[in-house]
Amino acid sequence: MKGENYLYFNGTAAEPNGADKAIMIPTCKVLGVSVGAANGSADKDAMFLSFAGFVNDGNSKGSVLIAIKDGKQKEAMDDIVAAMNSNPSDGFVVIADDFKNVYCSPHITGCTVDSAV
Repeated sequence: MKGENYLYFNGTAAEPNGADKAIMIPTCKVLGVSVGAANGSADKDAMFLSFAGFVNDGNSKGSVLIAIKDGKQKEAMDDIVAAMNSNPSDGFVVIADDFKNVYCSPHITGCTVDSAV
């Protein structure tokens, strides 16, 4: 959609070549970010960005596990929100790219894409 940012995640140290390695998510599909492990247990070096699925069935969801430096959840969240609200000319916003080692925050150290949650 014109005027909307698209968030890019690449969770592989190589060029993405298969399912669940890289994804581009429209910001309107982001449901939220949670701190810790997917099961709700404490984890000081991880958080999950959840998003609505792309099949428009109202039920499908996906997530990206974002690895962060210990104790830097708030700072990483602030940086992600700033990146989501940025104004790139093409709408392309890199949040985490393990292949190119490019991250929107100095507190992010990697990611794992799971589009089939």
